[in-house]
Amino acid sequence: MTSQTQIGKLALQHIGDRYDISDLSEASVEAEQINLVYEDVRKEVMRRHPWNFATKFASPATLSVTVPGNWDNAYAYPSDALRIIEIVNPLGRNLPTLDFEIGLLSDDTKVILTDEDNAEFRYTADISDPTRFDSEFTMAFSFMLASRVAMPLTGDGGIKRLLMQEAEGLILQAGATDANEGRTEEPPEASWITARI
Repeated sequence: MTSQTQIGKLALQHIGDRYDISDLSEASVEAEQINLVYEDVRKEVMRRHPWNFATKFASPATLSVTVPGNWDNAYAYPSDALRIIEIVNPLGRNLPTLDFEIGLLSDDTKVILTDEDNAEFRYTADISDPTRFDSEFTMAFSFMLASRVAMPLTGDGGIKRLLMQEAEGLILQAGATDANEGRTEEPPEASWITARI
C-alpha cells in the first residue's frame, strides 16, 4: 500500500542510496525537504493531465450574482478542484468544446464563467490519498519530487536537471497511458471500401 512516506523514500532513492528516511515526521534534513515541497509538487503534477483516478463531475447551481465580463452565468468553483478540464457538451462527446473562464467575483470568490445554462463540469479533484494514485502517476510524481529536493540535499544542479528530465518524460508517458484507458481502436475499414476510394 503506497503512503506519503513511501513516495518520499522513492524520491530520495532516485537521488542516491545515501539518502533515506524512516518516516516523514522524523527530524532529518531529508524529511524536512520532502515535507517542504510534497504538497505543491503533488498538485503541480496532478494539474498537468486530466488523470482518470482524479476526474470528477459536478453540476453546481448558477450563482445569483452580477456576472463579470461578457458571460451569462457564474458557477461556484468546486472546493476540491485543482483544475477545470471542460464543460461537458450536452449534445455529445465528439462535439466542439464549450467556452469558459475562471475568475474572481468582487468578494474574491473563485467562479467558473460561461454562457452555458445548467453546465456540468469535468475537473481534476485534489486527491491526496496515495492509495488512490495510479502507479505511473506515483512514479512520475516521485521523480518530480526528487528533482525539487535534489539541489538542497546534494548541491548538484546536474542531478536536479537529470531528475527533472526523467520526471517530464514520465509525466508524458503516464499521461498517454492514462488518456488511452477506456478508448477503443477504430476497426479497420473493409478492403472493399478502401478499394473504392
